[in-house]
Amino acid sequence: MPDPHDLYQPTAPMPVVEQQQRGVYRAADHRRVALLAAAGSAVVLSALVVWLFSGDDETPPPVAAPPAVVVTSAAPVETPEPSPSEVEATTTTAPVTVRPAQPAELIAALRAVVDSLEDQGEIDDDGAEALDRRLKSAADRLKRGKVKDVARKMDEFAEKLVDLREDDDISQSAFNALAAGATQVRAALPAR
Repeated sequence: MPDPHDLYQPTAPMPVVEQQQRGVYRAADHRRVALLAAAGSAVVLSALVVWLFSGDDETPPPVAAPPAVVVTSAAPVETPEPSPSEVEATTTTAPVTVRPAQPAELIAALRAVVDSLEDQGEIDDDGAEALDRRLKSAADRLKRGKVKDVARKMDEFAEKLVDLREDDDISQSAFNALAAGATQVRAALPAR
C-alpha cells in the first residue's frame, strides 16, 4: 500500500468501453450523420443564395447629401370673409428666414457623406481617404481663417474627385453628390 504522504500515487489505465449497439442502428447512425450534414449544407447554401440576390440592384441606395441651403418667406395667411357678427381678425405670420449654411458645417457634412459612401462601397477606400484628407485640411485652414487656402483645398478635392471618376474608383451617383457638395462649399466661402 502506498504511503499516504506519497505525492505521486500509482495509476492504472482504465479500459475503454464502447457502447454496444445492435446491428440495425449502427448502420443507420452513419446515414443519419451524412443526412444531417447534407441538410445543414443545403440550409447554408440557400441562405447564401437568398442573401446574395436579396439586394435591389436597379435602384442605388440613397446617397446622403450635404444639407441644402433654403431661404423661404411665408406668405400672410388669408382669413375667410368674416360675417358681420364675428369680430374681424387678421392673422399674419412673420417671414421665416433660414440662415445660410456655414462653410465649416458644409465641410463637416461633406466628410460625413464621404464616410457614408465608403461604407456603402460607392468609393474606393484609398480614394475616400484621400478625399477626407483634403476636406480635413480645408476645415483646419478655415478654422485659422485662411480662406484662400480653403478654396485651394476645395479645388484639390474637386480634382481628386474627377481623377477618381476617371479611374472608376467612385460611382456616378457618389461623384454627383460630392461634386454638388463641393460646389456648395465654394459658394459659401467668403469673398477672397
